Amino acid sequence: MMNVILRPATVADAEAIAEVRIKSWRATYRGMIPDSYLDDMKLDESAAHWAKILEVASDRVCVFVAESENGIVGFASGMLLPEEKLGLDAELTAVYLSPDMQRSGIGRRMVQDVAQALKAKGAKGLLVWVISGNKPARKFYEHLGAELLIEQGFNWDGMDLQEVGYGWKSVAMLLPGTAALRRNLH
Repeated sequence: MMNVILRPATVADAEAIAEVRIKSWRATYRGMIPDSYLDDMKLDESAAHWAKILEVASDRVCVFVAESENGIVGFASGMLLPEEKLGLDAELTAVYLSPDMQRSGIGRRMVQDVAQALKAKGAKGLLVWVISGNKPARKFYEHLGAELLIEQGFNWDGMDLQEVGYGWKSVAMLLPGTAALRRNLH
């Protein structure tokens, strides 16, 4: 297994983050999102979006990358919510890995880093949204102890989709060394 370090993202990482996101979406969402949408995803547009997020450097947002000797292989982000949703005050907004790095334990480590950073910013609970048909992601969050809170329709770029909201009432449940997390991982 290759050595992977997790670190806070910088503006210089925007293009690599965009590339991971696009590869991951194309591999994961075929059959859930129209192929034409996936095929038309543009690296420069996504990179500009992530550069803007990273430039703002808000104290309410955190973004981490997973980096190997081959470059950035994943990223995760989270934020404090301006107002609670479903009784939770923070959101895990993204966890994406290059398809060849999925199921390696890196995703869990990235979620832990985001949870730790958000807890340090004052977060108590954590929400994450998943496209309903993304069964691997749903199993991943359930494995990490998330509770299914809601299923609902939503519109993404003109596409009507179904999503589920999962949550952890305490971000501390996700921190390394937490007994509840260890139970779910064994």
